[in-house]
Amino acid sequence: MRIGVDAGRIAHGRGGVASYTRELIRALAAPGVDHEIVLFDLDGGSAFSTVVEETYGRLPQRVRIAANTREELQDLDVFHAPGFRIPAAVGPKLVFTVHDLTVLSHPECHTLANRVRTLASVADALACGATILAVSETTRREALRLLALQVEKVEVLPPILNPCFSARGDVRADEAAARRLGIDDLFVLAVGSLEPRKNLERLLDAWMALPDRLRRTHQLVVVAADGWRQRSILRRLDRLKRTENAVRVGPLRDGELAALYRRARALVFPSLAEGFGLPVAEAMACGSPVVTSESSSLPEVAGDAAILVDPEDVDAIAAAVAGVLEDEGLRRDLRERGYERSRSFSHDALLPRLLEIYRRAAQRSNIER
Repeated sequence: MRIGVDAGRIAHGRGGVASYTRELIRALAAPGVDHEIVLFDLDGGSAFSTVVEETYGRLPQRVRIAANTREELQDLDVFHAPGFRIPAAVGPKLVFTVHDLTVLSHPECHTLANRVRTLASVADALACGATILAVSETTRREALRLLALQVEKVEVLPPILNPCFSARGDVRADEAAARRLGIDDLFVLAVGSLEPRKNLERLLDAWMALPDRLRRTHQLVVVAADGWRQRSILRRLDRLKRTENAVRVGPLRDGELAALYRRARALVFPSLAEGFGLPVAEAMACGSPVVTSESSSLPEVAGDAAILVDPEDVDAIAAAVAGVLEDEGLRRDLRERGYERSRSFSHDALLPRLLEIYRRAAQRSNIER
């Protein structure tokens, strides 16, 4: 097959769509894949080839950058849009990733501009007759319910994890990375952008509800990119930094984040709604015990390898965190189960499924044209 991918998002830092796109391409470029991969930049960045080289190094000859977007689109069997941009006249050869539909299920958690952009992209994809690729079974069910789609045109494939998210790290290098960031030996980790959906306000409430002895001996480390409605949470983090052993760092590169996952006593991810919940999978792969929400896709991602809590119950979040910090046996059990669970999100596990989805999409496209 000749497979096109919109790779423009790889230049957009650590966000979920950017991470998804980077690892999608890394998997498609791996040895043993015999398909031609054509990378497009629908964002129109002037330094796209440089970004590709900096991200992947030397790619095999079968992976190349499109020379002419319009002409090369015509020769593809499949075009995968992992972000929001869809080329004109791509038609039913389009595979369109739906990362979540929280713009419909939780509109209060998004700006108007984000809701409009996301829904416009989904509408364009549906108009093309695209194959919809949901990142979780939860998102698939929401797509079928909210968008009235045909069952056979909605596929499911989780995001592929960067192999750097592994429990096998260099202990000294990890210690040095934490030290550079001003992070103590014992800490609880939170990862997510500063926006209402990530529920950081309640996480901070839960931190304050922990026994004093745990707050004195553990640091709360919040790895967070800027987000919508962040002013109040920033003010609060600043106060807690001075009085309650809490610090915000980031944005971080994947390797730095992996080092923190490996050293953390726990990841706490009490998000209100997720299409997948990438930090949960990343943390499990690195051997970090996980406390996360019992809502949306997060139980699906965590399986039996995390402590699940009501994300609106501050006392429940605090009790779960305290339980993990005070019980070495529980931490060990969660690490072992999490590592095993994370293998289902590896390149080896997901690449064959991805190629089979492309094959079915190409087959449907040929029938519908």
